[in-house]
Amino acid sequence: MMLDLVPLLFFLPLLSFPVVLFFGRWLPLKGAGLTIAVMAGCFAWSLALLAAALLGAVELPYSFSISWFSFDIYDVALGVYLDGLTVTMLCVVTLVSLLVQIYSLGYMQGDSRFSRYYSYMTLFTASMLGLVLADNMLVLFACWELVGLCSYLLIGFWFEKPEAAQASRKAFITTKLGDLGFAIGLYVIFTHTGTFSIPSLQEMARAGFFAPGVALWSSLLLFCGAMGKSAQVPLFVWLPDAMEGPTPVSALIHAATMVAAGVFMVAKLFFLFEINPTALIVVGFIGAATAFLAALMGLVPEDIKRVLAYSTVSQLGYMMAGLAVGGPQVGSFHLVTHAMFKALLFLGAGSVIHAMHTNDIWKMGALSVRMPITFVTFAIGVLALSGIFPLSGFYSKDEILHAALNSGNWPVTILLFSTSALTAFYMTRVLVLVFLGSARDRERYGHSHESPASMTAPLVILAALSVVMGFLMHGEHVWGKLVPHKLEHEHGHVPAILVALLSSVVALSGMAAAFGVYFYRWIDAAKVKERFDVIWLFLYDRMGFDRFWLAWVKLSYKLADALAWLDYHALDQGLVDGQGSLTRQLSRASEWIDRYIIDNLVDLWGWISLWAGSRVRVTVSGFVQSYLLYVILGISLIFAARMYF
Repeated sequence: MMLDLVPLLFFLPLLSFPVVLFFGRWLPLKGAGLTIAVMAGCFAWSLALLAAALLGAVELPYSFSISWFSFDIYDVALGVYLDGLTVTMLCVVTLVSLLVQIYSLGYMQGDSRFSRYYSYMTLFTASMLGLVLADNMLVLFACWELVGLCSYLLIGFWFEKPEAAQASRKAFITTKLGDLGFAIGLYVIFTHTGTFSIPSLQEMARAGFFAPGVALWSSLLLFCGAMGKSAQVPLFVWLPDAMEGPTPVSALIHAATMVAAGVFMVAKLFFLFEINPTALIVVGFIGAATAFLAALMGLVPEDIKRVLAYSTVSQLGYMMAGLAVGGPQVGSFHLVTHAMFKALLFLGAGSVIHAMHTNDIWKMGALSVRMPITFVTFAIGVLALSGIFPLSGFYSKDEILHAALNSGNWPVTILLFSTSALTAFYMTRVLVLVFLGSARDRERYGHSHESPASMTAPLVILAALSVVMGFLMHGEHVWGKLVPHKLEHEHGHVPAILVALLSSVVALSGMAAAFGVYFYRWIDAAKVKERFDVIWLFLYDRMGFDRFWLAWVKLSYKLADALAWLDYHALDQGLVDGQGSLTRQLSRASEWIDRYIIDNLVDLWGWISLWAGSRVRVTVSGFVQSYLLYVILGISLIFAARMYF
């Protein structure tokens, strides 16, 4: 019974969307009460499924489907597919969405579009749940696109701000570039297999049905979609601007929905990626490069949410690299722990912004006194993200670093360790500048205060989960049961304790360096910035990636202008209008010929007939003798002709 009703996890939030959108103003809490109640029920249900899976009360994987539509000899089904990864993601998505919606009661209070905000949030969550539950690639892609639509609506929720409107368009268009590859990959897979069913594709992969070349190109094309949704280099440029939406939206996007979709998809279809090792090499290198480059860019922003956005890009790269070197268990473990502390960090940032009415970390300081709950919980998030023992980030990041070392892939390993140090540095920078030291804007500081309970309660819950989740899920006793697939390497067997010590030293060194620069001021950060202003501007300018895509956008504008000119002048005026003009001229010529030649020819024959008739008519006298004379003359002429001819 519990499994048979699983589709309701998708349909309940989906049906809440129109109810709140059209009737929210008359519902409790303007519709927020309904969406929160629905999400609480979905989370309780998901948690029960997870507990049943761990206890062996339900048998996974479980699939259920009905016929959706048919074409030619093919039948496409609509259904759900539950395995350990799916059940885990259901818990993550529903929990984060529930806490974000509770938090939004305080953050969005007084907003003129309050009901619309909650309707979009529940549609966003429903889209992600549909993506997670889908048992075939076509439904997954449909929900994938619906997630993109919801991100567009929520990033541009305050569309009256030009920055928000621009950011929503940027997110939509950038991710669509990756989605184009995804769609082509689906075509390649269907052409080769004749099915969209994920369980069927999995069986085919195990049976060796996929040729290495087909597996390589189809997996890399699918990965293009993941690069867009999960913000991998070079398609990451939309995510730092996504913070223009409400902060709770940023938390949901960065923790459990939009960006998690790409990582989840790669983990779900890992059976396809591992057929050809080249695919994993590409995924690993792009993931590691994304992690390192985004960490470098995270060193310079003054906007607290933008720092967290670069952190998300970096950690998504970590997850992709973890999938490539360690398999679904390793990459997905970090996806789950990251969802907790990244939601915590974004909601903590929202609490600070709510109190200070600015995003600029250089206008903050000493907020640990005014906002103790936000400070403690935010600090826990920073420590977890930095990978400090015994918080959850330590366990999941160490799994990735351990797998990277054992894989023998030294470029990826070096990039990931370097990223770990940079992450600890820039996150400690934010912690120090926002909460420690002295207040740099006394007026804003004087009006600051701790956020209401509706905002701090989710912070406390997420902080607690950020502390214990890594320890609880680490190892084969829990995570190994949910996602047992883990890559084994023959290159080396580095002791786990050595990796733990090394990663801790790296993370603590990064934190110590940040304290030295921004708290103890052993080094003047302003002078360093001035001396290395070229590098600083290069990082602040996102290493030219925005300029690169902007150049393509400008080129597309020029191409569009050229096509518009061709359409108007050549096709429209030259062919369509030209053909019409030619038709008019030909019709006029035809009219002249008809009037002056054809009609005159007809009139000529009539005139000739009249003239001949007038001449013949004089011979008709009415006398019989005359007619006999004509007959005799005629006969005589005939005889004469016969005699001579």
